[in-house]
Amino acid sequence: MFNKNTNVKDEIIVYSTKKELKKILNFIYNGLKDYNPSKDFKFKLSLVIEEIFINIVTHGYKNVEDNKVKTFYVIEEDPLAITVGFIDNGILFNPVRYMDNLDLYIDVIGSDYEKSSFGIILIKNNVDKIHYRTDGDRNILIFKKYFNNNDDSMV
Repeated sequence: MFNKNTNVKDEIIVYSTKKELKKILNFIYNGLKDYNPSKDFKFKLSLVIEEIFINIVTHGYKNVEDNKVKTFYVIEEDPLAITVGFIDNGILFNPVRYMDNLDLYIDVIGSDYEKSSFGIILIKNNVDKIHYRTDGDRNILIFKKYFNNNDDSMV
């Protein structure tokens, strides 16, 4: 997901509480300020970051607050894109597995489909690339969003 024009930025480690979302967003926005992203770009990026982080907190860690989540980002300049990654030790779950097969996801979550499926659709429709892997007991979810993607659609 990285290319030779990668400008590695920083990382932040936060506790697994919903109130930490603001720290992550401010951390990312601070790194974007030199690139002047559009409001639409920032809005879609925020939706994806919020969906991923809140799912880690509520489902991966089951709202146990003493766990931590590492978030990092990388700015690539040719073409201009941001790659954002989340690393956690919560329950292992690969959301990418279900992005192209919602029927499989429905089978897994059963009757909770109506209140649980929108996040996967939202993420899929608002990023350009996404990758999931594990490293031992750690979830690693990384997505890329190009700045010049002129798609104004949103889920």
